Amino acid sequence: MTRLTYTGTNFDEVKALCGDKVLSPYFCMGITMLSLMTDDGFITVNEGDIIVLDDEGKFHVE
Repeated sequence: MTRLTYTGTNFDEVKALCGDKVLSPYFCMGITMLSLMTDDGFITVNEGDIIVLDDEGKFHVE
């Protein structure tokens, strides 16, 4: 299992972990967010959220 906290400034690390399942960050109401493709569709990743890549290769956000 791999865990990575999105800080708003570490998109390169997030991209290295998530590959083409993550969209470029966008700025909304004072914070930076990402969209991440999961088995449930796109979900929003906010600054401070933890992206989890589980042992089955699936992404989750905590």
